[in-house]
Amino acid sequence: MTRIDPISLQSLRNNEHFQFMTEVDQLVTAVPAGSLPVDEVYPIFKEALTAEDEALRVAQGSLKTKLLDEIDARRDSIWSACRGRVEATLLSPMPEEAESAQVLMRLFDLYGNVRQMGKAEETSVLTNLVGDLLLPANEVHLNRLGIQSWVGVLKDENDQFQSIVQERVTEFAGRESADVRAKRLNVDPSYQELVDMVNAAVILKQATPEAQDFVSKLNVVIKSYNTLLAARRGRNNKE
Repeated sequence: MTRIDPISLQSLRNNEHFQFMTEVDQLVTAVPAGSLPVDEVYPIFKEALTAEDEALRVAQGSLKTKLLDEIDARRDSIWSACRGRVEATLLSPMPEEAESAQVLMRLFDLYGNVRQMGKAEETSVLTNLVGDLLLPANEVHLNRLGIQSWVGVLKDENDQFQSIVQERVTEFAGRESADVRAKRLNVDPSYQELVDMVNAAVILKQATPEAQDFVSKLNVVIKSYNTLLAARRGRNNKE
C-alpha cells in the first residue's frame, strides 16, 4: 500500500512552506472524523500552523488576504446563483429549458459543491467547471437559462483570484523572516508525526479507505512541491 512520500521541508521558502502546510491542513479536515489516526497530533499541528500564519502576516504585510476573501465570497455567490437557476429550471414546463437544465446540472454535480472546498481547490475546480460550461456545445443551454453572462462573470472573478494569488507569491517570494523561520520549525515536527502515524497505519494495514485516499491526495501535492524544488535546484546549478 502507498505511503506518504518524503519532502524536503527545509528547502521550501516561507510562503511555499505555509502554502504546503495549509494544503495539508485542508486535506486533513476534509477527511471524516475518526478516519485518520491523527487525533492527538492534529491540534498541535493546527496550533503551530496558526502561529506561522500570524508571523507570516506580520512579516509580509496584509498578503492581500482581505481582497482575496472578498473575491472568494463573490465567487461563491455567483456559483450559487448559477446552480440555483439551473436547479430551478429542472422543473420548467418548457421542455427545451428543462432539457438544457439537465445538461448543465450534470456538470455542476460532476464538480461538486465549491462552497465546501478550500480556496486553492475551489480555484482549480471553478477553472474546469467554467471551461466546460463555456464550451460552444453548451452555449445554447446557457442562453436558454439566461446565465451565460453570469458564468462569464464567474470566470472573471476566478481569474482575478488566481492573478492576485500570483502577485502575492511574486511580491513576497524572496522575503525571509527569522520569526517566521522559527514558527515554521515548530510546524515541521508535528507534520512529521502526523505523517508517521498515517504511514504506520498503512504499514500495519489498519488504514481506512478515507486514510488511503488522503495519502493519495497528499502525495499529489507533495509531488508538485518536489517538482518545484527540483526545478529550482536545476536553475541554481546552471547559475
